[in-house]
Amino acid sequence: MIKIIHMVINRCNQIRWNNLKWKKIGESYVGKDFTVVSPERISIGDKFYAENNLSLQAWTKYQNQIFTPEIEIGDNVSMMGNCQISCCNRIIIGDGCLFGDNVFITDNFHGDNSREQLKIPPINRPLDVRGEVRIGKNVWVGRNVCIMPGVSIGDGAVIGANAVVTKDIPAFSVAVGVPAKVINV
Repeated sequence: MIKIIHMVINRCNQIRWNNLKWKKIGESYVGKDFTVVSPERISIGDKFYAENNLSLQAWTKYQNQIFTPEIEIGDNVSMMGNCQISCCNRIIIGDGCLFGDNVFITDNFHGDNSREQLKIPPINRPLDVRGEVRIGKNVWVGRNVCIMPGVSIGDGAVIGANAVVTKDIPAFSVAVGVPAKVINV
């Protein structure tokens, strides 16, 4: 009986996902408890797979700021549980990428970290957009990785678990650490 209930819940979840008004959506599967902000600004290719608690946020407005975000996810992309993308500008993910649990990708910050803004509660600071994020094809991003604004990651790169990517990572390299540094090219 419990198995049947879970099947019904999963089916209802898929129907809700497929009924969103996407810019473009291919064949996809997403786990339960997902969040999507502005699906009309999000393109997802074929064979997209995401586990539970996916959050895709394309922010068109924050306080009195207006944005025109674009999230583009290629074909054959897999995201494990609790992945989050926060976009005010542009985030592009190439075909064949694999993301571990708890990956966070953003092109914005709450404020610019000036002394004046640090006196304001973070939620009240304007969003500071720092440039688009580009992730090439066949990139493997490990568990608990943060990919920060204005970063490009080349095709075939590997980003080790718990890394914080603050600078570009070349194609076919391995990067680890906080901040992420290339250890193998």
